[in-house]
Amino acid sequence: MMIERSGEFAGLATSALWVVSSIAFAAAGRRMGATRLNLLRSLLAAALLLVLHGFLMGNAWPTIGADRTWYLAISGLLGLAIGDQFLFAGYVLVGARTTTLLMTLAPTVAASLSWIVFGQAMMLQAIVGMVITLIGVLWVAAERPHATSVITAAQQIKGVWFGAAAALCQGVGMVLASNGLRGDIDAMSAQTVRMSAGAVGIIVIAFVVSRMNRATRNAAANIANINTTTSNTTSSSDTSTNDQSIVATKIKVLASTRADALSSTAIVTLLIGTFTGPILGVWCSLYALQKLDVGIATTLMSLVPVMILPVTRITEGRWPSARAILGAFIAVAGVAVLATAPHVATP
Repeated sequence: MMIERSGEFAGLATSALWVVSSIAFAAAGRRMGATRLNLLRSLLAAALLLVLHGFLMGNAWPTIGADRTWYLAISGLLGLAIGDQFLFAGYVLVGARTTTLLMTLAPTVAASLSWIVFGQAMMLQAIVGMVITLIGVLWVAAERPHATSVITAAQQIKGVWFGAAAALCQGVGMVLASNGLRGDIDAMSAQTVRMSAGAVGIIVIAFVVSRMNRATRNAAANIANINTTTSNTTSSSDTSTNDQSIVATKIKVLASTRADALSSTAIVTLLIGTFTGPILGVWCSLYALQKLDVGIATTLMSLVPVMILPVTRITEGRWPSARAILGAFIAVAGVAVLATAPHVATP
């Protein structure tokens, strides 16, 4: 019985593991920042997957053919490097609950892209499911932050945009990955290719972000130095002193951020998120996609916004609003309607 239902268990396990990883990554991201988190997560996950693949399959790099490798690699670049960069930024700004809800838009993006680009037929049920999902997500996204929340209105807007961008990248990545997963291919081999490509992509992103941050800090320091050297009056001297104080404060904040990034709490949450998310979670998701109809698998893997609701009582110190809870159920119901819609089988 357990073997017969292994696909269903894998789908449910995927949602549960992604709840744990989203909470862990949100905690780590607040300490080390989205880019550093994405970089360390990707490098660690890619290294572990290559070692596991070599141990279980006999060779570190999967031999799955050039076409599959390209599809999965590009999927990893979009979904794991660029998409997760937006995802982690959303975690930092608005938390795991709101961001995971926004990720329910990914199946809608995937279905729309398959219809527009690949000409796949879209049934009325699929369109209804997409509309239901959008209603649930937009209803929650438009809610103002709670009076006791530390999230400002500006953070809410920015975090929603980041979450929507993550869903867009994830949806495109899903379409590309589905092409790479056709035929008999091991789930671990597919994820090893995707994560390795994602690690390469985030190295480039981290380098660009680092250079931009360094340029910003240097510009601020130069302005402060100019004000210091040109101050001849008492008032201008006071201004330059204030500028120096601001720069010194920023340097202290930067040093504090770096210290937090290397703290034991940040490292532990990073390890938990990496193991439960891109390794176990994605492995289970690919296994579920192989064993189940894609609609059933997608529905079971989209329960994160509902499963995470009881957890937020601990992480946020209060229960989500009735609007947030109802919106999460509406969005997940929309995904279920979309995922179980009849579709034309691809050759």
